[in-house]
Parts: sequence; structure tokens; C-alpha cells
Amino acid sequence: MAFEIYAKERQSKSTTPMLSISAKLGRCTLNRAAAEMFDKDAVQTVLLLWDADAYRFAIRPIAKRDPRSFNVRYARDPKDKKTITSAAFSGVLFLKHIGYDISETKSYPIQWVAEQAHFEVQLPAERILGQQQPLVAVEGGKRHGKSATG
Repeated sequence: MAFEIYAKERQSKSTTPMLSISAKLGRCTLNRAAAEMFDKDAVQTVLLLWDADAYRFAIRPIAKRDPRSFNVRYARDPKDKKTITSAAFSGVLFLKHIGYDISETKSYPIQWVAEQAHFEVQLPAERILGQQQPLVAVEGGKRHGKSATG
């Protein structure tokens, strides 16, 4: 029997910004190319914007904390702590809101839109399972047992 070369199904390193959405947990991970862009600007939180007509969403970095924002966590190379390997945030609530199917891990190319200062992610329509969940207005609220207003 002759040898044949094994072709990897996925690229291990990409220079193109990519977003992976993990199965079941809904963890959104930016690859090194995208994470380095955020790290360069010291991004700590992002807003997620949804365009239901086009099945796309945006990841917009913000400077100030906002109750609607998601915290970004960076992973660093264990041998060189200055080197960013990825960045991630928990997007499960957002993904449930838009009706995204998180039954399997998927990766998507993302693009930086300079005019809007955000990344855009195009989702395939078949990954959106059903109606998006309605938004509920929240006033005040409690966090860790303390009133948000006091």
C-alpha cells in the first residue's frame, strides 16, 4: 500500500480574523489575528449588535463599562506572556436571543469595518433555528444582592 499525505481538515493558524462559536457553551473565541487587534487597543468589553434581516452581527469594542456589554478575556502564550493567542467572551445569552444553533462548534471569517469600528460576522441562515427571543426592558435590578441604584 502506498503512502498518502494526510490533509488537515482545519488550519491550525490563520492570519485572517476568525470567530469560533463553541458547541453548547456558546463561547465566542477570536483567533490570534482578531485578538491582537483588540489587545492593541486594550479592549476589555464589547457590545454585540444583531441584524436579523441579514443574519449578521457585529462585535463593537467599547471604552466604558455598559450593562449590555460582554467582558473580553485574553489567552496568552505560556512561553511568552506578551504574545496573545486568542480572545474570548461568553456569547450564550446573545446566541440564544438570536436563535442560533449551538449544537456544534463552528468558525466564521470576520471582517473589520473601520467606518463602524467593529468586526462583522455573517452567519448562515440555516444556523438560525427559530424566532429570536424578545428583548425585555430592565429597570434597576439587583447585582450580588445590592440594588443597582444604591
